[in-house]
Amino acid sequence: MTQWDINQLFRTYHARLRHFVQKRKLAWYTADDIVQDTFLRVVATPSLPDVKYAQSYLYRTAQNLVVDHFRRERILKFVPDAEKSLEYVASDSPLPDQIVWSRQELRRLQSAINKLPASTREVFVLARLEGKTYAEIGEKLGIPPQTAFSRMVRALTLLRDQTKIDEKN
Repeated sequence: MTQWDINQLFRTYHARLRHFVQKRKLAWYTADDIVQDTFLRVVATPSLPDVKYAQSYLYRTAQNLVVDHFRRERILKFVPDAEKSLEYVASDSPLPDQIVWSRQELRRLQSAINKLPASTREVFVLARLEGKTYAEIGEKLGIPPQTAFSRMVRALTLLRDQTKIDEKN
């Protein structure tokens, strides 16, 4: 992996890159942002080409960022108020009915887990909630890993059957 002296590259190419970007009819502050992002990309890139390609790499990265900027600008033209554009993006938050449904499902699942025989429930909790392997469960409970696996199969079968019964009611 090639390492570049980013400080030396910045001193050498900052002004030239800024001029290059500003020639694309961008405001000085936008050009500054793009040049800064160009150097940030270089710092964040895990594998860089040989340093002899640094100049072309920097210019290509800056050009790509300019293109990305104009694409975003073109998209924002379709939004009546660009300042409020994020209000038009759908929220990732669940809707109230989804929250209620999820809570009901969690209560049903908790009830079904509570109805499992103690030894089966213990294996289920260790495997599914604590992320333990069957070997770790066997070691912790003093049982063979195959027995832990069998109890897990039993737990899943009982939970499936219980949820089917709950769905009918």
